[in-house]
Amino acid sequence: MLAFSVASLRGQPPVFSEDFESGSLNQAVWKTTELGNATVTVQQTQVAHGKSALQVHYPKGEKSFAFVVASHLPDSVRNHFFGRAYLYISSTMPAGHDVLLNAGTPGYPISNFLEIGASGGKNVMVSYQQNAANISRNETIARGVPYPVGRWFCLEWEFQDHPDRVTTWIDGEPAGELKDFVVKPRAPRAPKADSNSKTDTTAAPAPAAAPQADVAGTDLVKGFSDFSFGFHAWGAGAKEDFDIYYDDIVIDTKRIGFAK
Repeated sequence: MLAFSVASLRGQPPVFSEDFESGSLNQAVWKTTELGNATVTVQQTQVAHGKSALQVHYPKGEKSFAFVVASHLPDSVRNHFFGRAYLYISSTMPAGHDVLLNAGTPGYPISNFLEIGASGGKNVMVSYQQNAANISRNETIARGVPYPVGRWFCLEWEFQDHPDRVTTWIDGEPAGELKDFVVKPRAPRAPKADSNSKTDTTAAPAPAAAPQADVAGTDLVKGFSDFSFGFHAWGAGAKEDFDIYYDDIVIDTKRIGFAK
């Protein structure tokens, strides 16, 4: 177990903190969002500090997700905030694009958000994800260092929306960063052939649509309203049962730090 560290040691309490020591999810603090058979529970077997921690269980073969979501945080962290959590990742994390935590607009995954995830089941991957229903889907990603597995570690992050930026640290060391980017519009899809159409296919093709301009990476999310912690495998599902644990989550207007 790691030595305990609290933001109050800096002289003032953080904007938000959760240590799960009540032994269950506080429904006044968290809502849950789940798809498939993935689950979130508070348990007392695998903990970083104290007696309890959050467990996300992801069954073999699943393509699903489970998150706890805080959606009541104040305006002081709406456009820029720091986070810290202690994580324990089992060695069976699914390969592909995995989501660990994010902050953005309501309605995940049909939303816009900044994300900390994993690439290939191994490395830190930070990204801007543009998935809301009223805008074309897009993503901008950057990869970082490998995650520790099979032990507790401290993950810290900074999310900004003006300009959009993600910075991460593991056990106090830089782990990955996304900054100074533009969102490049995806090429329009070619029209599908209609087998019943009598249109002359030898005719000249329609002119290509005018190219869209790149969008500067600033104010893309338009404010963080949902703060989510859990797991989602976008890829081919888990080859083995997988578990990830969270303990001592803190969100604040300043970097929180950790204790070894």
